[in-house]
Amino acid sequence: MPGLSPAPIQLGSPRAQDWETDKKTVSYGDQSGQLKGCRAADPAMGTWSFSSQQATLRRLDKAFAAFFRRVKRGEDPDYPRFKAEHRFGSVEWPKDGDGCRWHPETSRIYLKGIGHVKVTGHRLVEGKVKTVAVKKQGQHWYLVLSCDKVPTKPLPETGRQTGIDLGIVSFLTTSDGEHVSNPRWARTGAERLAAAQRVLGRKKNGSKNRRAARQTVVSRHRKVANQRLDFHHKRARKLVTAYDLIVFEDPTSERWCGLEGPNLTRTILVSSCPTAPPPRRGSTVPSPTRAGLASCLSCVLKRKRLSAS
Repeated sequence: MPGLSPAPIQLGSPRAQDWETDKKTVSYGDQSGQLKGCRAADPAMGTWSFSSQQATLRRLDKAFAAFFRRVKRGEDPDYPRFKAEHRFGSVEWPKDGDGCRWHPETSRIYLKGIGHVKVTGHRLVEGKVKTVAVKKQGQHWYLVLSCDKVPTKPLPETGRQTGIDLGIVSFLTTSDGEHVSNPRWARTGAERLAAAQRVLGRKKNGSKNRRAARQTVVSRHRKVANQRLDFHHKRARKLVTAYDLIVFEDPTSERWCGLEGPNLTRTILVSSCPTAPPPRRGSTVPSPTRAGLASCLSCVLKRKRLSAS
């Protein structure tokens, strides 16, 4: 993401350097002050939104705060990873109108330093836009708008209730006897993904062909992730539309924390929701299958009486 990500990323290195040399911590305020000097010294950097660069510094500060918090608890966390440009996939603007502006009448977004960009929307933006984020996945760009004061559209009550059991062979079984088979998206796309990875492994590091092959691998991973996410969300949406009360097992229950063997682990992981948080190193591993759908269910259930969109 040229022009938006390099400055905040480069400002992350003084944190480690100052600690190793002087045992001095660098706060967000210190780096924000350094950012002002960098923008004054480099006119090209000044063309980009100051607020978006500050937002990136806040993300960096949160990463280090979480790292040291886990260290104090006696855990063994990984050191925060400084992302290369091709790994830096999103930029945020904390306030609509400060370096960015959403124009709903023309479906365009104005970004300082870039200009007006046409947006293909998949739904009507309702409420007042608060924050704006631009996200890149592979070769695709997405605009994420966070809105406030969105009008509610309550769903009608059905008077029905059910309990569900989540598994692997049958992805979902309800107390009414309904069975939902596991689509196994990862198994379906495994051969195409493996072929793309073999092609990637034969490319020379740093070459244009390797970058193109990497994008192919990324796109095939993204397709499987999108298929799982779409399946989980539609299934959760169907359940909350049909029932007022849904009872399901706790995805973090200790009885699901032990995974028996690599084959079962793989089967569970490929059935999981891509939005389920990954396990931390040294921690027990909850079942992502249950955590994934339960996460989707919890998310949709919160909006059960708030929105039908």
